[in-house]
Amino acid sequence: MIKAVGMTRKGGGIMKLTYLIAATAMVLLPTSAHAEETRALDHFTRADLEQALRAAGATIAPTQAQGQRIVFTFSEKVTAEAMLMSCEDEQREVKCLGSALLASFAADENRTTEQSINAINLYNYNENFGRAAMGPDGVISVQMYIIADGGITPANYSRQMELWFTSATNFYNYLYEQPASGQP
Repeated sequence: MIKAVGMTRKGGGIMKLTYLIAATAMVLLPTSAHAEETRALDHFTRADLEQALRAAGATIAPTQAQGQRIVFTFSEKVTAEAMLMSCEDEQREVKCLGSALLASFAADENRTTEQSINAINLYNYNENFGRAAMGPDGVISVQMYIIADGGITPANYSRQMELWFTSATNFYNYLYEQPASGQP
């Protein structure tokens, strides 16, 4: 409780006013911090993307002069890329409606292509955050898109990334550790 000293007046009007101002300030101060957490993003900026990645636990590699991709690491072993998509101005990354996350994996040398495809299908069947696919070059990727259409809070933005980090980390088990005969 805040106590005013040396301010008295008949009826305690100044004292009551001081208490009222202090109480109002105590109620309003947390509101501004809370408002920042719950504001809805209707588009993404590079700063929003980097902030969400860090909040989700990623370590961002030093920014490279060329390219729009952000290289980052999560779960101490997975290196991935993030980039803004569907921007009003792609070169300047202005008013972007989407973010893409992509982690690439080499196929297990001890498995056939068919066994790797079975692992990908099993992952896609069981996991909710991200989709795995094998490219024509044999590189396997797990990707996820997050859109701002309709608004998304910064907390939800980073939480979706956290869930994707977990899912992409789990992909190791499907691709390298589970029996190759697994079927959805």
